[in-house]
Amino acid sequence: MDKLLRRVWAEIDLDTLDSNIRLIKEAAAGKPVMAVVKADAYGHCAEIIAAELWKEGIFSYAVSNILEAIDLRKTLPEAQIVIFGYCDPEWQQEIADGSFEQTAADVGHARMISAFGQEHGIKMKVHIKVNTGMNRVGIDTAQELHEIIELGGLEIKGVYTHFAVADSSDPSDIEYTRTQQKKLNEIAAEAREKGIPVYSRNSGGILYHGDLGGDMVRSGIITYGCMPNTALDVPIEIKPVMRLRAAVCQLKTIPAGTAVSYGRTFVTERETVLAVIPAGYADGYSRGLSNKGAVYINGQRAPIAGRVCMDQMMVDVTGLDVKVGDTAELYSDTIDEIKVDNIADMLGTIGYELLCLVSKRVPRVSLRNGKITEVRNYI
Repeated sequence: MDKLLRRVWAEIDLDTLDSNIRLIKEAAAGKPVMAVVKADAYGHCAEIIAAELWKEGIFSYAVSNILEAIDLRKTLPEAQIVIFGYCDPEWQQEIADGSFEQTAADVGHARMISAFGQEHGIKMKVHIKVNTGMNRVGIDTAQELHEIIELGGLEIKGVYTHFAVADSSDPSDIEYTRTQQKKLNEIAAEAREKGIPVYSRNSGGILYHGDLGGDMVRSGIITYGCMPNTALDVPIEIKPVMRLRAAVCQLKTIPAGTAVSYGRTFVTERETVLAVIPAGYADGYSRGLSNKGAVYINGQRAPIAGRVCMDQMMVDVTGLDVKVGDTAELYSDTIDEIKVDNIADMLGTIGYELLCLVSKRVPRVSLRNGKITEVRNYI
């Protein structure tokens, strides 16, 4: 086990992860679950997350690119690994060697993959992406699907789309999602006739559109206990998997009228005790929280005083019971104000972004029953 640098660290609660995925499997009502572990499992550490989910009977995983796929294969040599993002010609040999399944984004892209497979006498595994309303990548017609299916050198492993507003309760958005599903069904009819899996339901689809069916579901943000849309209640009892913590490294008392941090945006109105927290925006803790966010130390709220720096920030602990070495909670799984989703709302963004911003210099620490099982240092 690596040694933990008690500066700032992200705790990954395996018991919570297990509970979340079991609830998601129940919500999937027997459909296979593909776990989305792109972007280092939304900042949680793909190796830790995937290894645990495998034990929970999850055998399909989605990543965004070939390098993520290669890394994940080291952890899961037998898993189905699907690459959602574009894969260019230079990486087709690595894709074949790793037995990865890549997305065919359009007919031209599929022809390139097909040509490689035919040249090497192998079948390249592909999932055909259908554009039904996101208007990113994907084919638009049943004719395009037919052309790809008829190409040599390919093994079609699935046909899928991505919902744009499956996490909304607005009636027009609900109708939009249903229209997307209808378009997928129409375009993918030939695939269904050939027994090729067709799927669409993402996290929002799993939670709010169980009637739309599909041959599998893709579990993204809800795997990690965050909400696809904080304005809409989640019908299952998922909980945040990550806690972001740091150690108080210094205490100092300063007089009234003293400026704190860059830009002198905070000036004390009274004698103030500051705690220095060795975490900043280079660790992924947003500078946008300057002068309006808070951390919790021993269950006590400590507001951020001044601007969040690259490596440190100061918080006001006047009158609180705090000592050097105490743990400050930056993201919590239990304190509402500093749950990732609620901090994201304050910043005008989404929990996905804040999780993915937790940087590689922050160790990921897995816990079971509150005890450390692994420390993963990236640098």
